[in-house]
Amino acid sequence: MAPAPFISKTDAQKGHVAGGCGAWSVPLQVQPTGTGCPHGSTAPSCPQVGDITILVNNAAVVHGKSLMDSDDDALLKSQHVNTLGQFWTTKAFLPRMLELQNGHIVCLNSVLALSAIPGAIDYCTSKASAFAFMESLTLGLLDCPGVSATTVLPFHTSTEMFQGMRVRFPNLFPPLKPETVARRTVDAVQQNQALLLLPWTMNILIILKSILPQAALEEIHRFSGTYTCMNTFKGRT
Repeated sequence: MAPAPFISKTDAQKGHVAGGCGAWSVPLQVQPTGTGCPHGSTAPSCPQVGDITILVNNAAVVHGKSLMDSDDDALLKSQHVNTLGQFWTTKAFLPRMLELQNGHIVCLNSVLALSAIPGAIDYCTSKASAFAFMESLTLGLLDCPGVSATTVLPFHTSTEMFQGMRVRFPNLFPPLKPETVARRTVDAVQQNQALLLLPWTMNILIILKSILPQAALEEIHRFSGTYTCMNTFKGRT
């Protein structure tokens, strides 16, 4: 099997992504087309890489504050990175995938897209928007042979992104390992699975949210510590 190309923003990222996994990476940048946003752009040309047929949208930021405590610029940044960034990258690379009739769009989202928590209003809102984007995109690709989409909704993952966040029952709801999320994502792509929730118990959460009255959901959130889990949030330091 030939080495897999990775796209990264900086030389430091390039080395980090490629190191230890038998891959090589090339930094590419989608350029704006005169309006401040790259929504009219095409995929950057790079002979070293060739045609990009798998796009993984994984970039995200979180500020971890309530609405009234959030800086306006920080709120906008969350929407631009977490949601609009997927519009621009998809519009850049999807046309060639459709032309080749070979491609896959992957969105590493979050279970918070379907079940929000206080103290991360910017993140939850942007992830819900990204989920709707991918849901619409997936349906739109049904009549496009060879091109599919996968949305992954993982529970809290053990990275620095949500450092300091505390769940009330960590033994019952342990954070996911990044390696587990990556492995299950690859499996989902290979199986053309449109939606993946991690762990599988998150499916139960979504079902309960659909059938239980609001009062019952509030008690579940209160008992599980949802209302206070972001009180100790620090994020990346």
